[in-house]
Amino acid sequence: MPARTRVDLNWILVALLTVVAIAPLCYPGFFEAQSGFLPVFNATHPAEAPHWGRQADPPRSEGQLPYLLAQPFLWLTGSSVGAIKWGYALAFVLGALGIYAWTRPRLGGRGGVLATTIYTYLPWHLGSVYVRGAYAEAWLWAWWPFLLWAADHLAGRRRAAALVVGLPLLAATFWTQPGLAFLFVPLLVGYAVLVPQRRPRMALGLTAVLASLISLGLAARWLSAPAASFAGQFLYPYQLLSAARDEGLHFQLGLAAVGLSIVALALWLSPKQSRVESAKGPQAIPARSLWFWIAVLGLLVLLLLPLAGVFWSLSGWDTFVRYPWQILTLAGLPLAFLAGSVIRLDRRLGELPAWAGLVALVILASYPYLAPRFTQVDPGPQPVALIQPLGAKAPRIMLLEAEMAAPTEITPTLTVTLTWQTVAPLTDDYTIFLHVLTPEAKIAQRDSQPCDGECPTSGWQPGEIVADRHRLDLPASAPPGPYRLAVGLYLLASGQRAAVVGSDEGTVILDVP
Repeated sequence: MPARTRVDLNWILVALLTVVAIAPLCYPGFFEAQSGFLPVFNATHPAEAPHWGRQADPPRSEGQLPYLLAQPFLWLTGSSVGAIKWGYALAFVLGALGIYAWTRPRLGGRGGVLATTIYTYLPWHLGSVYVRGAYAEAWLWAWWPFLLWAADHLAGRRRAAALVVGLPLLAATFWTQPGLAFLFVPLLVGYAVLVPQRRPRMALGLTAVLASLISLGLAARWLSAPAASFAGQFLYPYQLLSAARDEGLHFQLGLAAVGLSIVALALWLSPKQSRVESAKGPQAIPARSLWFWIAVLGLLVLLLLPLAGVFWSLSGWDTFVRYPWQILTLAGLPLAFLAGSVIRLDRRLGELPAWAGLVALVILASYPYLAPRFTQVDPGPQPVALIQPLGAKAPRIMLLEAEMAAPTEITPTLTVTLTWQTVAPLTDDYTIFLHVLTPEAKIAQRDSQPCDGECPTSGWQPGEIVADRHRLDLPASAPPGPYRLAVGLYLLASGQRAAVVGSDEGTVILDVP
């Protein structure tokens, strides 16, 4: 009788282990990430995505593909908020499955599960979703493991499958986030040339591709200038191990991931492990794999530090990302492989209950990064207005809602609640003006800082929802209506108004019910 094919139940386990990472997406409302509701509005307006409400900034800006992938969920749920949350969830699951498919041949089933858990619950991965709201980057975490899987099979029997999977996915990465995709290609080329046991015949061709990309980076210097804030965004070593937030962000590599990687390195360098590897047993991990990912991790860390500023500038690669710390997205790959290798390097760690304890430890260590702030504000298909501060190159403030309690004969007072959200820090304190207008004249006015000065605009955090309430007393001689309300922001010292998209006068005009 033919032998039965054993089903690998770890595939199901890998998908189930993403549940904790996805759980915050099930909470009602939307989380107050730094990108605010912009991903939601991009999903609502896919033809204008990803530049809806933003200035186009190629190659640093997002691509359109992630928002096109959200369209089926928009049709199913009828909600742009729901579509983006489903998109994040799918990216988490695909990334986990991709890491397991890539690492299982070298690390075994349980090593692959541990690597998958590390990858899914890295602080930077969770922070990219729940703190930054980087929707396109969330999809890069899904694409990259499958590209490494394809690189492993370029020289094997599955060459055709590798090309069928790899080439479209490589194109997808550039359609998702072209700048980061460009920085991933040297890693992919180096992996395909140096790591697989059977090198592909196109090794020289891949090396030529890498040389071409370096040349392209130098040429990009003449086409696009680095982001203005790039040079001031390098990290210091302590930030890579600290859970403290810096301007709302944390840059921790992940204590569980780093700790397990150090254990793996110690086990591999131990004399006992050297004897195991020299025997070329099934538990051995090729030295070139470990050396490659150690070198990649070390190089990525160096690129985050101020001393790498000269390299970024000379190579021209600082034109492809806004901040050097964005390459932390790439650090998930070496950390997942190195941390997952402890299972192969010490068989005792791959046995129950030790293995289950390691998986649980990784998930528990991520708990502080799974508590985003939520808002119940429904943004609708688009905000009431987009406002561009003075000196800014793109809109940064969104007026999400304007709720009004109309005046009556008994209470001739108009109560207005303005709901604001900014997607970038504001350096100035703006004053808000509200004018009640009739067809003939202005009959009431109020000028004040938000929340009567309690929440100045310079203190607004990206993604934060600010509810700003105003009361305007109408004169007894005011006509019965209808009224209109003019809203805007200006600097008290100069009187200059912030620009309003679609208005030449820096004013948002609203009908009073």
